[in-house]
Parts: sequence; structure tokens; C-alpha cells
Amino acid sequence: MTGPAGGRSPVAVRGKRIIGRTDELEQLARAIREGRRLVLVMGGVGIGKTRLVAQAAQEARDNGTVVVEASCLPLDVRLPLLPVIDMLRSLDRAVGRPAVEEIVAGLPPDASDELARLVPELIGHQVGPDVLPAAEWKRQRMFAAVDLVLTRVARHRPVLVVVEDLHWIDMATLDLLTYLRASSRGSITMVVTCRSDEAPLDPLVARWIEQARRPETERLDLAGLSRPAMAELAEQALGGTPDDGLVEELHRRTEGNPYFAEELIAAAAGGQLTRQPPRALADLLVARARRVSVPARGVLSALAVAGRPVPETVVARATGMTADEVASALHELIDARLAVPDSVRPELGCRTQHALLAEAVVGDLLADERRDVYAGMAAALESVEDPALSAEIAGHWSAAGRPADELRLLLDAADHSHRMRAYSPAADLWQRATTIAEKLPDAAEKLGVEPGWLRVRTIDALQACGRDLDAAHLTEETHARHHDSAGGALLAAVLHRTAWHRGVIAQREAPPSTAYGLFDEASRIYRALPESAEYARLLADHARFMWMDSCDSASGSVYRTALAVAERCGAVHEIADALSGLAEVAFLHGDPAEGFALLDRAREAVRHPSDTELTPRIDYFIAEYHSNALLKTGQLAAAERVAREGLERARRMGATSGYSAAVLHHNAVEALLERGFVDAVAELVADVRDRQPGLDDWNLHLYQAQVEICRGELDAAVARTRSVDRLGLAGPRMWMYERIRLLPRAALWARDPAAALGQVEPALALLSGCDVEQFCGELLALGARAVADLAETARARRDRDAERAAHADADRLGDVLHRMRGRPFVDHPFLATIAGDRADWQAELCRVRGVRDPDAWAQAAGVWQRLGRPHRRAYALLRQAQVIVATARNPTAAADVLRAAAEAAADMVPLTAAIRRLAQRSRISLAPTRTLAPAAPEPEDPYGLTNRERLVLGLLAQGRTNAQIGTELFMSPKTASVHVSNILRKLGVANRAAAAAVGERAGLTGLDA
Repeated sequence: MTGPAGGRSPVAVRGKRIIGRTDELEQLARAIREGRRLVLVMGGVGIGKTRLVAQAAQEARDNGTVVVEASCLPLDVRLPLLPVIDMLRSLDRAVGRPAVEEIVAGLPPDASDELARLVPELIGHQVGPDVLPAAEWKRQRMFAAVDLVLTRVARHRPVLVVVEDLHWIDMATLDLLTYLRASSRGSITMVVTCRSDEAPLDPLVARWIEQARRPETERLDLAGLSRPAMAELAEQALGGTPDDGLVEELHRRTEGNPYFAEELIAAAAGGQLTRQPPRALADLLVARARRVSVPARGVLSALAVAGRPVPETVVARATGMTADEVASALHELIDARLAVPDSVRPELGCRTQHALLAEAVVGDLLADERRDVYAGMAAALESVEDPALSAEIAGHWSAAGRPADELRLLLDAADHSHRMRAYSPAADLWQRATTIAEKLPDAAEKLGVEPGWLRVRTIDALQACGRDLDAAHLTEETHARHHDSAGGALLAAVLHRTAWHRGVIAQREAPPSTAYGLFDEASRIYRALPESAEYARLLADHARFMWMDSCDSASGSVYRTALAVAERCGAVHEIADALSGLAEVAFLHGDPAEGFALLDRAREAVRHPSDTELTPRIDYFIAEYHSNALLKTGQLAAAERVAREGLERARRMGATSGYSAAVLHHNAVEALLERGFVDAVAELVADVRDRQPGLDDWNLHLYQAQVEICRGELDAAVARTRSVDRLGLAGPRMWMYERIRLLPRAALWARDPAAALGQVEPALALLSGCDVEQFCGELLALGARAVADLAETARARRDRDAERAAHADADRLGDVLHRMRGRPFVDHPFLATIAGDRADWQAELCRVRGVRDPDAWAQAAGVWQRLGRPHRRAYALLRQAQVIVATARNPTAAADVLRAAAEAAADMVPLTAAIRRLAQRSRISLAPTRTLAPAAPEPEDPYGLTNRERLVLGLLAQGRTNAQIGTELFMSPKTASVHVSNILRKLGVANRAAAAAVGERAGLTGLDA
């Protein structure tokens, strides 16, 4: 690419790897290899022509091609044949002076004289003073001389002639290129670059380019870089991964022009792009704009402030020009490559050639002049009377310094965005309108606007699109601002939003218990006012929070009151909201059929709403409750489907983050994970893999940790769960339960049972004393597993104190279960996993006490198989096989169980590894078999070794120490030493090496430990 004055850009000088031009580079390289006579590379300023050609030329040079380079210069008086002189000197550098002297020595005298006119220092003598002979036959002789030199070089090696910046070429050199293209013989290829946006382009050059359209000519028209290529360019320039927003802004403003992008990055401050292009770049862009007529500059200014294609009628209104004047000015701008019609829909009008050109033109206007142009464009667009343009017009009024007009249009724009379900833009527009209304109370009053209600609408829009944290921050700010000054319905609305966000998006510094008083205060205010949809919504949110925090059955009566108020007010959304909440109450209180029927009623209520503004909030709640109910009742595939459908609706509405979408994500990934579909879960939570957890995505990080556990990345899983724990989340207890139940898994698989137990016990204390206890079976089972691991380790180490401590831990868990009146393990029609959690709990307690009961684990495995949870089943089967191996006379008795465990453990790396270790120690092949093959005959043993001693001998033959043998066979080093002594005595040898040799010769070491 070339810089502002035609010199090489910093990119080309630094020689960095070319980006985003793989296809073009291959096309150019192929044309050079095939010996195309002419290759024409076209593109706008800074698009990367020079860089592309330089890369291709270097590759050709590396392959033995002689590369001859020349450049045209932007001189006021174009001196003839300067590029030809450059070309001949480049040839001297490429092949060396001796080779040039040899070629010149073989030239006819007249050819030598013609070349001496151009480069006497290479030819070795001077000729007459004429630089360009007047007679045409003399010019032809000079052209023939240059052709002859290149042809002689090409006899031995291919020749590539590169001529840069054809748009500045002199006519004599242009004629030479025409001559070379027509008459050169041998392997000579010419590559010529030319700006496609140069205006005015010399007519002879334009005609030459047009005439170059022939079969033997290859033409490359370079477009802007793609967005991924722009991201790569930004990463190269910054030396690190750029922010997505930065890449998006770079691509939008530069339209993929790499030179423009690098200039913007170079001028960036603190990683933030400047609002105006750098001065040098702005001067480059504006210089051409100053060459056109005054009317054309006026139209260009209008197009620049518009920043998009604008119809001629709008331009005419904005500038006060006639239609004919605008048309004439646009033709002039298009000819000057300063404006272009819309490429997809030309009827939309014209825009500036580049977004950066628009910025530079606007920046070049004087302050008053700029305000007038913006005001003219705002008024012109208002006359179109299109509500979709309201936000754009508001921006123009803002740039024109007219805040009252801006407020008027912001309100229209926010209402329009909300009607179109574009909730995030609506929130931003209302927030901007709030700022102006609070600064200009007279203007707000004139429009009949109360700033406090604007804040409430902003909070609701933020929540609707999933920006819960933004909503929570604005809520606290609004509460602080209006709590003492507002009254009536506004105060109740502010208290309502504050209660919800303190209750649900709470951290430790704002415990959720503070929400109850705010809900009660808001309810008292509403009861003194006429019934309204706002009151019904408050009641439903109050009931929902009570339910999420304690599963309190009293929430049912509050939901029913909300439903009655909503029905009397005809508030469709609030009716659906209350019905969804009543469904969850029905589910947990033992009536799933009633719960699903209520969800059906909720869906029916919003299927044909009385107005067109169906907020996604209600849609989300129905999808949340439905997918969660399916999940809890064990209908995993259906739960995944409903959750995914809800997420798709959220995506279409631009609300894929925040509370509602988080719950849907949660339900979808749990349904997949429980069925063992690890890769599908990884795909759903891939966005969080490389970032730190936050207040709005902690649940996805916990499921990413589950993916890492399944893939054996245990250190990463532990670190991620710790990061989530450090967030200090509080919130309602059901949220706490959903978070805490996932935390201990990483510690358990990372063999840190003490850490897992340290997570389980505080969680059980937090969740006890309310109906959330019914969900605690899994936590109790995980706690029992941690205690069992501690007890087994203590027994293996003969650490009686640690074993007694483990028993005390188990007793504490039993006390918790007793205080919960056994509710976590009482069968419930809504909670399908209770039977499996209960079976795990009982089997783990056997393990704590050292009781080897394979039937307990078989029962657990059977429950998990019926529930379709393969990894949980595989864990139970592994434990069952361990008990069988430890108690059976022949360890291979566990073969069928272990093979079933291996099959169920697919995609669960730590579990699969444990199964394989046990299979290896027990001489069990995990390959599936339809029928049991007859057992191989035992090797004849004249020494009378027991099976256990053969296992020890096998490990001894592998060079294992007594301690290592003890670890492999679950015995103490002292016991291993006794076995080794017995083996030495029975084999009649004096040492371990001799025993290994005798055992190998006798075929006694084939048992794989």
C-alpha cells in the first residue's frame, strides 16, 4: 500500500506478515508463474496494493525470478521516462553490474546509445543532450533497446517488471509499457498498480487501463479487509488480542482499509480510538474534497454528517439546494471518487466514499458551520416522518446543540424501539432522555415527561434485554434520588424495582433479606391507589422472590392475589406471570399435573395478547419454569429443547445475557450434561472459557468447570470454581443452591475431599430451615462422598484419629439430615433424582464405615440408569466393581460391572481413568464381549504361590518397591514386604532380581497388576 504522498506506508516498510490477502496473493503468484503478459492491481489509497505486490515479488525472487521495480511519482511537472530509468537501475541491482556490462557489450551501438541517454553510469559513456528524441522512429529505437535488454535477461531467468502507481505515470513511460506488453518475447511479466479512487485520472491512463481488458491480462481489484482479517491486523499492530468493540469500530470506520486502520491504531490513546482521524490522515482525505466546487462541497458535508446513503430529496432539503443542483453536485462527487451510490440499493442515495472521509469532512467544518449542517439534516429527516429515523434524528439534533429537540426525538425513538422489541437500544435512548430531562426540567414538562418514570422505563428495558447489572446499578441510583422526593405510584415503582434487584442481583454487602421490607412498603402504597397492572406485577415479583428465597408456600396466596388483580385490570402479561409462578408452587407441593396445566394457561394467555408489546420477560419466565419443571421431573431431552427454544427467542430479541437467559442456559446445559453430552455443553458455554466469571455469567462458568472436569482439566476446573466463589454472590437461596451444588464436584475429582466437605457443610447450614431443604439430597450425597474419601484414606494410612474425624463428619451430616426431617431423601413426584441421591448417600455411608456392600452400589447404579444419567451410573458401577474386586476370590468377577462402567463413563476422563486403573490391576479387559470366552488355563506353578503372591511377583518383576507394590494393591509396605519374603522363600532365591528371573522363566509374572 502507499501512504499519503505515494511513499511506502509504515506497514510495507516494517515488512510484517501480509494479512487478509491469501486468495489475492495466490492469484497474483499464479499469474506470475504462468507468465501472464500483464497483471493490473487496482484499489483505493491504502488498500494494500504495494504490500501485496511486494510479497508476490519476493516469492518470485526466491524462486529465481529477476524482479525489476519502478515507481511513478506525483510530480507537478511529470518528467518523462523517470520510471524507466528506475527500472534499469533496479535491473542493475537485481543481476549485478558484471551481468549488465555483459548484456550491454552484446547490444548494437544504436541500442547502447539509446540506453546511455537514460542511464549513462551503467552504459559507461555519454551521448547527446536530448533526453527524448523528437522523431517517433527514435523513440521506437529507445523502446526497442529497453525491450532488448529485458529479453536477453529473460533468456536465462524469468523477468518480473513491477511498476507502481500508474495513476501518476508520464505518457512516454505509458507508451513504453504498451510497447513492452505488445512486443516483448520470453518470460517477461509486468505487474502494474493503480489507484481506483484517483480523481481526476488522466484520460490516457484511464483508456490504457480500459484497453488492458484482454484475455492475457490478469486484473485484481482489491476490496477492504474482512472483519476477521481486521481483527488479525489489530492484534498485530497492538501486540495483543484486541477488544471486539475496537475491531468492530475499526472495521466500520475504515471499511476494511488497512492503512486507515493502522493510522487510527497508531493514534489511539490507551487502547481507545480517537473520535477524529489523525491529522495527517484527515488532511489526506480532505485534500481531494477541497478540489470540487462549492455546491459539491456543501452536498459532501451533508452526506458526511448523515454517515449513510441519503436520497437526493433529503439532501436538497438539508442544503436548501434545488434537485438539479444536488444532482449535478452528486455527479461531480462521484466522478471525483468522493461519493458512491449505495451498492445494494442505489435508490437509497449516495454516501461518502469512506466512513473516515466523512469524519474528516465533518472535522474540517467550522463549529457554527457544522451545527448548521447537522440541524439541516435533522430537519430534512424529520420531514420524512419515519419513526425508525427518530434515534438518528435525535443524534443530529444533539450534534446541532439543540437538546430540547433531541429530547423530543429521543422519546419517540425509545418508544419505537420498545414497540419493535429492541429493548437494549430503548434502554439507552431512555437513559439519554432521562439525562436531558433532568437537566432541562422546563423542556421535560413541556413534553409532559416525568424524569423519574423515564428512569423506571429504562430499568425495565435493561431487565428485559438481560442487562441486569446495569439495571441494578440504575435502580440503586434511582432509589437514592427519589426515595425522599417521589410519591404515590412513582415511589412504589421505584421501591418495587429496588426490592427485586436487591433480592436477586445481591452480593454480600446487600443481603437479599433487605428486599422483603421494600416489597412490603411498595405494597402498602399500591393498596391506597387504584388497582393497576403495576400492582399486579409487584405482587407477582414479591411472590417470586419469596419462592426463590425459601420455597415458602405462602407465596401461593400472593400469586393468587396478583392473578386476581391482573385479571380485573385486563393485564395479560401479569396474568401469565402469576400463572407461571403458581405453576412452580404446584410442582414443589406435589402436583406436577397441575403445574404443567398452569403453564399451559400462561402460554395461552400471551398467545393472543390485547396489545402488541409482549415483553420477553414473561416469555422467559414461562420458558424458564417449563424447562426447569421438565428438568426436575427427569424429562431431560424435553427440558433441553424448551430451554434452547427460549434461548433462541432471547437471541432474536437481543437478550442473551442476564438473569432470564442465564437460567435458560443453565437448564439447557444441565439437561445435556446429565445425559453425558459433554461436547454439546462445551459448545453452549464456549463464550466464557477464556474470560473471568462475572455476576451475570457465574452459572455458565460453573458448567464450563464441569466440562473441564469431564475432559480431565482438573486444575482449570478448581481454579474456575474458586473464581466464582470469590465473587461473593448472595441472592435468594434457590440461586445459592444452584451455585453451591456444583462447587464441590471439582474438588472431589481433584482428590481434595476436605475442600469439598468445606463447601458442602456451610451450604447445608444456609439452606436448612425452609422448603429448599427438599433440594438438598445431592449436596448431602456429595458431602458423604467427601467423607468416605477421607475415611478410606485414613484407613489406608492407619490413621485412627483421621478415621474417627471422618466418622464425626458423617455424624454431622446425619444430624443435618435429621434436622431437615429426612426431607431431602423423601420421594417427591417433582424431584426425580431423590431416589438416586438417596442411594448414593446410603452407599457412601457404607464406604465411610468400611462396609463393603456391592448391592448398595448396584442399587444406585440401577436408579441412575433408569433416570438416564450415564456418568452418575458409571460412578456407582465403579464403586460396585471396587467392592467386588476387594471381596471376591477372583477379581475378574467384577468384569461385567467394570465394562458397563467404562461404557457409561464415555467422555468423562477422570472416571474413565479410574475404571481403567482398576481393570488393569484386576486383569480385566474392558473390550465388550457378547459371550464370555473360556478362561485361560492358569500357568503350572510348582512353587505354590498364592494369587496375591503372583500379583506381588508381577510388580516385583517390573522393579516396583515395597511401597509402590503396597499402593498398587491397597496394602501397607510392611504387608508387601511379608509377601516378598514368602516369594523369595518359596522360589528358593536370595534376592528380588533372582525372583523376577525365576518367575519370568516359569511364566508366573504375566499377571498384570
